[in-house]
Amino acid sequence: MDTISPSYLLAIGILLIGLEAIIFSFVISFLGFALIIVAIISYFYTFDNAIIQLALASVIALLSAFFLRNYILNKLSKPSEEPEERTHISGVGYIDEDMIKFDGTYWRCDDDLSQYNNGDKVQIVNVIDNKVVLKG
Repeated sequence: MDTISPSYLLAIGILLIGLEAIIFSFVISFLGFALIIVAIISYFYTFDNAIIQLALASVIALLSAFFLRNYILNKLSKPSEEPEERTHISGVGYIDEDMIKFDGTYWRCDDDLSQYNNGDKVQIVNVIDNKVVLKG
């Protein structure tokens, strides 16, 4: 089997990274980056056949996924240091099926709502981590 042109490897790598933006499986991008690395290597080194190129790309993708995936996910999901701008701070909400309707949105609450009936008014003092805090 002949070698794969570095231009094709580069194009497929870029295509896979673009596909990652649509699918968001966070696996395809590692293979895309690995193909780009093999394409760069192919410009300077002549491989014997395409199987070696694809095997090298697979090894690079697996190693990078194994060692970098958790690090990258932690960096992406790390909460920002800046306080979140909130439009919902306090007011009156209504109990509705174990949730609280407040400002047109249903919110969860850490408090025990079994003492309330549907439609009861509750005083909300804050919204923290997408949960309302009741006065009391």
